[in-house]
Amino acid sequence: REKYGAQPPIELLRQFQDFKGFYDRKKLFWKDVDDTLLVAACAPPGGGRQEVSSRFLRHFTLLAIPPPSDAAIKTILSSIFSGFLASFTSELSSMAGPIVNASVAAYNRISEELLPTPAKSHYTFNLRDLSKQFQGMLMVTPSTCPDKDALARLWIHEACRVFADRLVSNEDRECFQKMLIELSTKHSLSTMGYADAFEQRNIAWGDFMRPGVERSERQYEEISDSAKLLKLLEDYLHEYNMSHTTPMNLVFFQHAIDHICRLSRVLRQPRGNAMLVGVGGSGKQSLTRFAAHISGFKTFQIELSRGYGATEFREDLKKLYRTAGVDGEPVVFLFSDTQIVQEGFLEDINNMLNSGEVPGLFAADDKDRIANDIREWVESTGGNTSKDGCFATFINRVRDNLHIVLTMSPVGEAFRARCRQFPSLINCCIIDWFSNWPAEALLSVSQKFLANTDLGGEAVRGSVAQMCVHIHRSVEDMSTRFYAELRRRYYTTPKSYLDLINLYLQLLQEKREELRLARDRLLDGLKKLNDTNALVTSMKADLARLQPELEAKAAATAELLIKVGLGWFMPAAGRLLWYC
Repeated sequence: REKYGAQPPIELLRQFQDFKGFYDRKKLFWKDVDDTLLVAACAPPGGGRQEVSSRFLRHFTLLAIPPPSDAAIKTILSSIFSGFLASFTSELSSMAGPIVNASVAAYNRISEELLPTPAKSHYTFNLRDLSKQFQGMLMVTPSTCPDKDALARLWIHEACRVFADRLVSNEDRECFQKMLIELSTKHSLSTMGYADAFEQRNIAWGDFMRPGVERSERQYEEISDSAKLLKLLEDYLHEYNMSHTTPMNLVFFQHAIDHICRLSRVLRQPRGNAMLVGVGGSGKQSLTRFAAHISGFKTFQIELSRGYGATEFREDLKKLYRTAGVDGEPVVFLFSDTQIVQEGFLEDINNMLNSGEVPGLFAADDKDRIANDIREWVESTGGNTSKDGCFATFINRVRDNLHIVLTMSPVGEAFRARCRQFPSLINCCIIDWFSNWPAEALLSVSQKFLANTDLGGEAVRGSVAQMCVHIHRSVEDMSTRFYAELRRRYYTTPKSYLDLINLYLQLLQEKREELRLARDRLLDGLKKLNDTNALVTSMKADLARLQPELEAKAAATAELLIKVGLGWFMPAAGRLLWYC
């Protein structure tokens, strides 16, 4: 919208509606456009959407499409979920209706109770979120979900992955979790209480518990053995470090394990995309690479250089599209907000998330080349082998093999503005909010980093680890007080905590090196003094041993001097004579 309220794209379309053509500003002539109808779709103003001029709307026949009723939503979901549970036992098949009713009720309540605010601008929910929940539930098999309780835990897990993971505070998450337990009891899904579901156990599902199995044969199953899961992740990490030139040093505390399971779930889903939101240093990129390795995907990330702009970005996208579409390799496109040199990058990613195709990315000759490269694969699958059919198949194959993972920071106004301007970032992504590390996570990290350092015993090492946690939590509390009193933000990130530990280890090593050098100098001085004392003692012993000889030689010398003194005389003639 311009200064005077006009919207240039809308005005161009209005010009077409009024005069049936456009003016060519390069060749300076009027172009008539015939036999063309304009069909538009828009949402009500608000949430970043601008009002449309009535001068433009007067050319349209307006059709208002209200949101579907609860009865319509339940009918659609019941038909899908009942058909899916037909191959399960009768006990589970009878739960289709209660699960659909509980899911719709949960969706309605969270949409009404957790409304978007400036600090929670992504609290916008639509029917896509509800469909993602059921999409996750359709990944199980009768062997991995054998009874009613397992299905109830699966329903709670998928609801938390879609709705609770985007919530920014523990209070909001706890409120949603209690709502799920309430609805579960109300619709007779399970008798689990809040403590049984969220405090005494950690509900998690994944498909990576059987290493070495082909990706197409993996089963989405419940993860109940925490010790086995930890050992398996350690093996995956060792395998990753052996196969990559830049190894990672990850600490698998519960907070990190939860995010790894969530990312693996997103990568398993067809056309699954994720947006990870957290302050810098939370481990978003490291966990994404690790989850992609677990899922057997290749990770692609752009490399910024001097002069990197829209042209270079689109060239990287072409390489990415050929990898996913022509070569058919599953790939994860990892994109960070620090790589947004131009906001136009997000426009292209918004189109990739929404339709899978970036307008103007491929020229006509590029499309011909892609059609020739993929035509053999299209023939093998029985598809349309025409040029347009091959390119459409290419785009669909890209969407099937490409998973976009965005890493964003909520600090500042940029995140909220981008969510308003590019709605597909929220609508087409599973949002995973990275909260502050809990105390147990901080303690696990400090213990891991201090494990190979000699601090004089386990008791001292444990105390130092606890001190690191205390310092970090104290700074967080003081930052909250600082904002409450002065309205100024001071951010403490997990990277700050890691820098604290590394700084301590660096200073400890430097001080130990200084003490070692001082000790070596002292020992060298003492050694030289001891050598000198030993030499003096040896010389004294030699002197004592030679004392009789010296005394005898001194006596002989004295006697000789006496004899010499008596043997000299002066004659009268004045000549010196020697008398013997």
